[in-house]
Amino acid sequence: MNFKRETLNLNNGKAELINIQTGPENTLTKENLKEFEEILAEIKKNDSIKGAIISSENPKFFCNGLDGDTLLSKQGDELLQQVLSICKFFKPLLQFDKPLVTEVTGHAMGGGAVITMASDYKYMLDSGCRISFSEVLVGLPLPAIFVYRIQECVHPTKINEICMEATAYKGKEAKEVGMIDEVASTREDLRKLSTKKLDSIFRLPLIGVRLTKQNINRKSLFEFDENLKETGNLINNPGILANLKEGMLAVKEKRRPVFT
Repeated sequence: MNFKRETLNLNNGKAELINIQTGPENTLTKENLKEFEEILAEIKKNDSIKGAIISSENPKFFCNGLDGDTLLSKQGDELLQQVLSICKFFKPLLQFDKPLVTEVTGHAMGGGAVITMASDYKYMLDSGCRISFSEVLVGLPLPAIFVYRIQECVHPTKINEICMEATAYKGKEAKEVGMIDEVASTREDLRKLSTKKLDSIFRLPLIGVRLTKQNINRKSLFEFDENLKETGNLINNPGILANLKEGMLAVKEKRRPVFT
C-alpha cells in the first residue's frame, strides 16, 4: 500500500489524511502517482469529506521526489514518461478544489516540493528536514508549470535562488522565502495547525470555497497542457536525459556527478 488513508472527524466536518508510504525515502513513480491521482479524484467526489491533509509517518522523508532506481532502469520514452509523471500529476493536484494542507514532516525534495507548493496551506517542522526544488541538481530544467506556481507563492527576490540554485531550506528559512506558511517544533503541533485551519474553513459553505479555489488556481492551470508538451520536448533531449542518469547515479553512489 503506497498511501495510508484515514478519516479525521473534526468539529465542523470530516477530512481525509493521506500518508505517503511509497518506500524507504517515499519516492515517486509513474505508477504510484497514478494511484495518488485516483485517491484525490475519489475524495473530490465524496461530499462527506470537506478537505484533505497530505503527510508522512516516515521519520526522515516526507517525499524525496522521483525514484532514482526506477529512472536508472528506464530508457527512451519509458524514461521520459517517468520524468513527466510528476509534471502530469501537478494538474490534478491543482484541480483538487477542496481545501488541501501539506505537512512537511521530513525532507521534501523535487516532487516533495511540488506537492507542497500545490497545496493551499503548507506547514513544516522547524528542524530535521529541508525542502528544495532539486531538479537542476540532477541535470533537469525546472518545468515552467512549476516555475509559474513558485512565482505566485514566494518572495520575488528568492525565485532565482529557489529555481536555478535549488537551495534547500529548513523550516524557518522556507517560511521566510514564502514556500511554507508556518512551522512547528513537533509532529503533534504540526497536526494541530492543520486541523485548526481545516476546521476554520469547514465552517464556511463548501461550494463557495471550492469555486473560489478554482479561481485561485486558474492562473497556474492556464495553458497547462501546452506548457507540459513544451516541457516534454525540452526534457526529451539526449543530453538532458544523459545528465539525469548521471545525476541519479551519482546520488546513489554518493559522489559528485560529472555532467556533459
